[in-house]
Amino acid sequence: MHYTFFVNPAARSGKSMVVWGEVEQFLKSTGVAFDSRLSTAPGELRKWAYQYAKYEDSADRQLVVVGGDGSLNEVINGLLAFDTKRSIPLAYIPAGSGNDFARAHGITGTPVEMMQTILAKVDAGEPKSIDIGEYMDAVKRERRFFLNNVGIGFDATTVEIANNSRIKNILNKLKLGKATYGVALIEALSRQDRFPVEIIANGRKFYTPRGYLLTVSNHPYFGGGVKIMPDADPTDGKIDLIMIERPQFFMKILWLLVQLVRGRHYNYSEVHRFTAASIRVRTSRLEFGHADGEELGSRAYDLMVTTRPYPFWL
Repeated sequence: MHYTFFVNPAARSGKSMVVWGEVEQFLKSTGVAFDSRLSTAPGELRKWAYQYAKYEDSADRQLVVVGGDGSLNEVINGLLAFDTKRSIPLAYIPAGSGNDFARAHGITGTPVEMMQTILAKVDAGEPKSIDIGEYMDAVKRERRFFLNNVGIGFDATTVEIANNSRIKNILNKLKLGKATYGVALIEALSRQDRFPVEIIANGRKFYTPRGYLLTVSNHPYFGGGVKIMPDADPTDGKIDLIMIERPQFFMKILWLLVQLVRGRHYNYSEVHRFTAASIRVRTSRLEFGHADGEELGSRAYDLMVTTRPYPFWL
């Protein structure tokens, strides 16, 4: 078996190279056949994945991603851009700041231990099928896949601020990468306003002019470990959505966010929870959006969101 590694050296401000270094040394010491590619620019992993699906996929080759959630997102979208009907089994070694996908699916241990697990799973020939998200955007006429979540509003504003923060690299080097989102969250509180949103799920329509935080997810986690939907199941074939309306008073916003972090937010009237085979989300005003932490820009949205099974070596 030959392993191809797509590595994102920029993940976690370069700390991913420490992870890759340990994996590479282990592979050489054990005689595993492999080759590796280190990305140098955003979007490169997606191009490589497209080429892999087109030319290199075979029964005696396996693809492994080393990077953050955004790296995994690029690769999935590249593989499925070539052929949406074919699912190439994928392995993943987390090396990012948030690592929500790894957290949701129990990918733990040292880099070498995670590589040993991948080798054992591949040898057994039994990839695990889990849900990944898929949406069609009627506004931009695009199809896109995601592993964790798509957010519109407050969480996307937080992502936009965090990704463009000058202190992100400094905090990552100090092993305080998660603090970046804390700093960004404080700024987002002053920037995010309410916005109109329409949700259609299970044949019912819900509308509010007071949308504030909207997240569509495959599993419980977002924002680097926050259990925004503790009961979301990544294997039930359904997509999950949570929408929080902006309260009238600012202190209530703070209270709701604190309860969200504590996992005690479901019982408030401003919190609305949906689970369905497909969910449609419409916004009529320009809002920031993100998919797996990758910015979607500021725009209006008309998304039809579903899931599909995809095989991973977990």
